[in-house]
Amino acid sequence: MALGRGRVQIRPARPIVQTMGKDASELLNRIDDLPPLPAVAARVMGMADDDRTSAMELAQVLSTDQALTAKLIRVSNSAYYGFARRVSTVREAVVMLGFKQVRQVAVGASLINTFKGRQPSSEVFDLDLFWGHSVAVGVAAENLAKKSHAAKPEDAFTAGILHDIGRLVLRQVMPVEFLSAVMEARRGNVPLHEAELEATGYSHDEIGQALGERWKFPTHLVEAVRGHHDYALTPANDGLAGVVAQADRLAHHYGLYCGYDLPEGELQALPPDLAEVESACGGIERVLERAFSFIEGASGAPERWYAAA
Repeated sequence: MALGRGRVQIRPARPIVQTMGKDASELLNRIDDLPPLPAVAARVMGMADDDRTSAMELAQVLSTDQALTAKLIRVSNSAYYGFARRVSTVREAVVMLGFKQVRQVAVGASLINTFKGRQPSSEVFDLDLFWGHSVAVGVAAENLAKKSHAAKPEDAFTAGILHDIGRLVLRQVMPVEFLSAVMEARRGNVPLHEAELEATGYSHDEIGQALGERWKFPTHLVEAVRGHHDYALTPANDGLAGVVAQADRLAHHYGLYCGYDLPEGELQALPPDLAEVESACGGIERVLERAFSFIEGASGAPERWYAAA
């Protein structure tokens, strides 16, 4: 569905098939201009998992990146968290949110600005829509993790934000082929995941896995990124990977496609197991409300997120 404040347009979901492509690690080895994970976000990833890190130490690292500091404070004061008191400093944000929540914001806000630059696909593959999808999956995964106790909520949100990151590598490294894939998917002939594999030879979930390993993300986050198209995974049986896969499945059911739009169609009924997932997430409208709030704080530009064209 294309989403704008005040209205929702329903778009039909399409099945996604798990596929394998060329060696994604080999692709990354051939890339000279692949953006690194921003240094501060990389340090925060490690510090947030270190019990010896104090709030003051984490705040000092965050304060070295002024843009990230501003985003952290904006998100802290957004409706996403809904604190009664206003957060005005990084240290207050760390204390109020907690280390793991700060990692959510640092990684999410940093990645939103990591893959930039105009590509041939820019007219048909909208990065605002891409990040809208990613954040919606992150919020749904976070809520599902809280309800199911199958994974840490902060890990689920981070993995949700990261799950399609391999798609941005394809967009940057193979722009002409990626444009061809997007156009094929827009014609309704094949899901984008399959069109990418046909046009580029690579699978974006495998690229995401390789990139996560390159950036030294924790293994369970990398596994969740790799498995996000395997909708047979469940929170009860597969932990974090199952949480992210079902959150992505929910987003796709409601037509929250990542970066391109589709013709209007009739929304199919939720399968019983997916209805349970939506209920555990608090309902799709609640997911979208929180996702809007996070995007506003992280990007500072909320107007274009899932606004109807």
